[in-house]
Amino acid sequence: MTRRTSGTTWGIFLFWGAALVLSFLNLSGDLMNDDEGTYLYAAWRTGLGEVPYRDFSLVQAPLGFYLGAAVFKLFGPAVWPARALSVLFLLGAAFLVFESARRFLKLKTGFALAAAGVFLFNKHVFFLGRSFMPDVPMIFFGTAALFFALRAESSGPDGGRASQAALLAGVMAGLSALAKINGVLIFAGYPAFLFLEAVRRRKTWKTAASRAASAAAGFAASFAVPFGFFLVFVPGTFDAVVGFQAARESAASVPFILQAGRRIAHLIGNHNYGLAAGALAALSAGRAGAEENAAGLRRIRVLLWTSAAAVLAVIFVPGDFFIRYAVFAFVPLALLFGAGGEALAEGKTIGRRITLGFVAALTLLCLGPTLSPKKILARDEGTRAAAAFIRQNTKPADYVFGDDPFLNFLARRPCPPDLVDVSEAMIEAGRITTAEVVEDCDLFNVKMVFVETGVSAHHLVKLKDYAAFRGYLSRRFRPAAAIRREFLNVEFFIR
Repeated sequence: MTRRTSGTTWGIFLFWGAALVLSFLNLSGDLMNDDEGTYLYAAWRTGLGEVPYRDFSLVQAPLGFYLGAAVFKLFGPAVWPARALSVLFLLGAAFLVFESARRFLKLKTGFALAAAGVFLFNKHVFFLGRSFMPDVPMIFFGTAALFFALRAESSGPDGGRASQAALLAGVMAGLSALAKINGVLIFAGYPAFLFLEAVRRRKTWKTAASRAASAAAGFAASFAVPFGFFLVFVPGTFDAVVGFQAARESAASVPFILQAGRRIAHLIGNHNYGLAAGALAALSAGRAGAEENAAGLRRIRVLLWTSAAAVLAVIFVPGDFFIRYAVFAFVPLALLFGAGGEALAEGKTIGRRITLGFVAALTLLCLGPTLSPKKILARDEGTRAAAAFIRQNTKPADYVFGDDPFLNFLARRPCPPDLVDVSEAMIEAGRITTAEVVEDCDLFNVKMVFVETGVSAHHLVKLKDYAAFRGYLSRRFRPAAAIRREFLNVEFFIR
């Protein structure tokens, strides 16, 4: 083994070793994630035999609930195994980024690791992967879809191999959408690329149509069929998943098109400027056109940009925008980052070397929040104390309702089925009202209600007639306790 080969082997070993340690370190320490609590509760109830949408109402597509339920069957309903599943999904996605960089972009190992690293240790990706969220399997299956799309476009004239890879790309994109509906945008990137290539080259319409048909068949098999089954046979599916989106869009009053520039600036400025600069370098500093495989590499880069653009289209969707809605775009952008970095490193001019140093410095600044020991080692005792209070003052069959079903999950107490998700988005879209809360609390004889207060509270306090809800609590319940949960106060009321 040469010294260079030995160094490459050690680099790979150290990178993945550090990724494993950092990803699993203190995995269940911080429990301050209200969205995650909703999905943990849903997975727990699914594991008990309940059917999503029919037995409890929730917005997301169903795959994540069943994955979590399977993990709970094996290891019991707890935070750590659910999050461990997410970590494994995310590490798998990072490995596919690494392999795609080496296999399809022909990057050297160091720059392939850089692509995987800037993706995995991105603040929004890393901490998302340390939580049980449907976004994580969406990212994994979406990355697998991109991997097979890249394989299809790297297969050369072998139509059979390309069609098979396109079919698998569609299957993986379908599973991505079955985890979270946003995965539909991941699928859209590949047909959009095929269309653009057909327009540009003109003689490839038949090939493009064949591959698009294969991808569509795979997507139909893994998403349209199972989700269609839910739509037809499981009451409440359409209203929970599609109806919510329609209500949220109708509630949007700000001209969101005018916000696009602000959202893009927020996306890049929130610790993604190094990634953006490296990806842009792939545009202006591509490999020399005289290379034998330059045309194929250009096609790969176009596919990556098209995939990123399809996901970033969510920027123009009405309603609130959170970076996690577009987080899959970091996969193709990370691959372009690796390509841009290698192109700059191979450049002969001093300008390219200076630019490479500038991109590296920006990237290190972006990674700072991810590698913060304070954030990785965070542990909140308030959430644990609140869950313990619920267990001590209710029985297993008692219904409990509040802002965050994370406490229901930790205490193993059921929530009224239609009040599992009382997020700000649901309330502002008019999907949750005080009248419904009161009706369901009385219908299920809710034993305990907990309400988050303080400047960080953003769920039940958003009820349009919040004062009426507090009046209901004062008439039917008695104050029991107030517990500080990190940056939130939680007030408890017992019937």
